[in-house]
Amino acid sequence: MSWSRKLPTGLPPLLRRSAAVFVCFLPLALSSCGFRPLYGQNSHDPNVLSEMATIQVMPLADREGQLLRNALLTDLNPRGEPVNPHYRLQVSLTINETQQALRKDDTATRNVVNYSITFWLYEDKTRVVTGSFSQMFSYDFLEQHYANISAADDIHHRAAQSVADEIRNRLAAYFGKAADVKAASGAKPAP
Repeated sequence: MSWSRKLPTGLPPLLRRSAAVFVCFLPLALSSCGFRPLYGQNSHDPNVLSEMATIQVMPLADREGQLLRNALLTDLNPRGEPVNPHYRLQVSLTINETQQALRKDDTATRNVVNYSITFWLYEDKTRVVTGSFSQMFSYDFLEQHYANISAADDIHHRAAQSVADEIRNRLAAYFGKAADVKAASGAKPAP
């Protein structure tokens, strides 16, 4: 069965052929523009992974900071903390919780948790990467007190993993670009 037969039948034949050609050449176009996926079985560049494995994650305060640090340690180097770290990652975490959706008796039915994150990556004493972002999470209040405690605990675990994934992706993008620059500068012929 050809690609053109899988497309909707209401399209003119020229448009169906154009769409089929576009779908066939999309992976080639993406690979030539420098696009590299950060996810998938074969998407991890060994150079990027080896660089990220040398990052020491500095301790964070409070329970939520500990959850974030543990998630970062797992994301950056699942084999454990580096023995001889080359980089140092420092993270600042601010959490604001707001109660919303009030009932008639002024009790909240929903809690919104906003994580504001700033991070710095140092190589020795030189700051090489900095970034900041915020992410918002929410959960519903229930009648049972234990259910609210469990929901709050769950949201902080999920938030820590989501924030760690975002920091990891930004660091992977940095190390990927740095590897490309290093490869391009090494590939230039001498004058």
